[in-house]
Amino acid sequence: MDLNSQEVHLSHYWNIIYKRWKVAASILAVVMAGTFLASRFSKPLYKSGIEIQIERENPNQLTVDDLFGIAASDQEFLQTQYILLKSRGLAERVIDDQKLLSDPDFYPAGITGKTPEQIANIRSSMAGVINGPLEVTPVRNTSLVDITYISSTPRLAQKIVEGVGESYIRLNNEKKFESVKQTSEFLDRQVAQVRADIEVTRRQLQQFGETKGLVSSADASSIPVQRLAKLNTDVQNATNSRLEKLNAFDALSRANSESVTSGDPLVVQLTEEESRNQREYSQKLTTFTPTYPTMVALKNSIEKTHQARMSAIASAFTRMRDVAKRDLSAAQQNEDQMYAAMIAQKRETMSLNVTAAGFGDLTRTLESKQSLLDQLEKRQNETEVTARLRGSASSNIHFVDHAQLPMERFNVTLRKNLQNAFPLGVVLGLAAIFFLEYMDRSIKTPEELERVTKFASLGVIPAANSAGRGGYGYGYGYGRGAAKLRPVVEPGNEQSGIDLLPHSDTRSAIAEAYRAFRTSLLLASASSPKVIVISSTFAREGKTTTAVNLATVLAQMGKPVLLIDADLRRPRLQKVFRGKMNLGLVNYLAANIPLDDVIQETQVPNLSLILSGPTPPNPSELLGSDRMKHLIHEIRARFAFVIFDSPPVMAVTDSIVLAANADGVVLCVHGGQTPRDIVQRAAERLRQSNIPVLGAILNNLDLQQYGYSFKKSYYDYYHEESRSAKEQPAKRVG
Repeated sequence: MDLNSQEVHLSHYWNIIYKRWKVAASILAVVMAGTFLASRFSKPLYKSGIEIQIERENPNQLTVDDLFGIAASDQEFLQTQYILLKSRGLAERVIDDQKLLSDPDFYPAGITGKTPEQIANIRSSMAGVINGPLEVTPVRNTSLVDITYISSTPRLAQKIVEGVGESYIRLNNEKKFESVKQTSEFLDRQVAQVRADIEVTRRQLQQFGETKGLVSSADASSIPVQRLAKLNTDVQNATNSRLEKLNAFDALSRANSESVTSGDPLVVQLTEEESRNQREYSQKLTTFTPTYPTMVALKNSIEKTHQARMSAIASAFTRMRDVAKRDLSAAQQNEDQMYAAMIAQKRETMSLNVTAAGFGDLTRTLESKQSLLDQLEKRQNETEVTARLRGSASSNIHFVDHAQLPMERFNVTLRKNLQNAFPLGVVLGLAAIFFLEYMDRSIKTPEELERVTKFASLGVIPAANSAGRGGYGYGYGYGRGAAKLRPVVEPGNEQSGIDLLPHSDTRSAIAEAYRAFRTSLLLASASSPKVIVISSTFAREGKTTTAVNLATVLAQMGKPVLLIDADLRRPRLQKVFRGKMNLGLVNYLAANIPLDDVIQETQVPNLSLILSGPTPPNPSELLGSDRMKHLIHEIRARFAFVIFDSPPVMAVTDSIVLAANADGVVLCVHGGQTPRDIVQRAAERLRQSNIPVLGAILNNLDLQQYGYSFKKSYYDYYHEESRSAKEQPAKRVG
């Protein structure tokens, strides 16, 4: 399924499940087998439970919390009780109350002959046996609590859960009686202490008032407070005045001296005189030269007047700054005096306030202690006997349902476990299927191939096993070899697979797929391409098989076709065709052998072949040489179509060098195997190299695995037609 497509059909999900149903079946089998083994060998368990009601404490009972008004919310109270039910202390109490250490079902070893210390250690270690299987479940929106216990015997499960409820109720009643006792003792001590404190406070208040001569703190503090407020206002005014003087002094210091002193009489007079001389000098300059005695004298007069003016400006500016500085100093002194007076008045006022505050504190302390004494005496008047009777007569915790002896085991039977495990296994299997599909980043559809490469999709070549035939038979990789010519060793057996299948079985589904590929390729551009380079992203994607079968179906059109093995690093055409293994393209390019000597005929009519020849040390240089360009020019005139089998794009640069002189490149992609990011990088490399790309083909795609719905109705048609064609001549002979 294409997870990035905009339209998703239900059939896509079914195809995913159909493709990986074995994974789901394996997970389901593991889950069912594990459930069977766990249920078969599991120990039988029994579950018993009680239900109790937990209410708030009796409001008639007096506690320490009531004295200070500490009240927890109902939710906090209930949460505390749930924790107490699972506490270690309650578990040890249940063990003692129910004598569980002497019960062989609970503790088979027994405690006979054990010392008290050993028994205490055993009880502490066995507390976890009580708390572990014990479950406390509050009933929603009620004060009811369900308590259950799981044990290996029905009797022990009933005994322990019933003991938990009884011990918990007894523990709660004991805590209430102890709380009442502590409250009574606390009240006695507090009443005596408060009475003693009141007597001491009264004597201190009387002594303090006589010593200070105070009657009312308000009368003693009114005049100093008013005086302090007035001084505070004076200080604020003095501060504002100082800030104004400081700003004026700063502005004067930063200002231009000429602009500040422009109103000074002497400066005004000298300025006018200098201006008048300047005008006179300018007027006479039209008549006399600057060296004329009169002009020289007038120039000197102007200079003297200017110097006198500048001196007057400096003197006036200095006087004005001194005046501003004296004003600032006077304002600062006034502020300091006001501030000192305010500090002195503040000390006096604070001293009086402290005295008045002390008197007021003693008065309020006496009043509060008297009020507390009244409350304590009121509570003390409530008889302790009445509080205890009310507390014992009505408990806030009681049973709703007691424990019953369980009649059947808690862990369900083998059949029920398997029934529950089956849907779990199905869900886990489906989750694994879709997770594996999400992690599968390969290209599986022509639409996805077009979107990733941005090239036209030229067709889909089905895998042989999904079209009724054997496997492909791809198999070579790229590595490093020695930098010398190596002879080609002739293989012992011919390559098996679908090479030359359109020639040997023209009516097969795969042959028809290659003919459809041929049609799409010839219509890929306005002018039919003649020189075509077949390449792929990496090795083992079926580019050699595609080149062989494409050349075969082109030759079946009755036109001369030339197939050239340009993969000089890992040639493979020599495994498909029989011929002169050590004579080929390398000999033509490197040894200047005539073209006719390297062209070989094949068993396919109209199809000629040029093998690669010996392995050269410099394949890229040979493919990009002028000799190669001359070869392409010559064979273009002699053959209708020329097919080059070139190395992969991402492995080496041979295919890009070769495609620069061809009409176009066809990129082969192994369907369901090659990751889309690698294909995208290969397409981008071709695009950046300005290589004309005719399109891309999805190769070796398993139609059954990826759920092509047209497989049955399209490819099986050719199988049936092929079988009918084979059977029909037999009938005629008969």
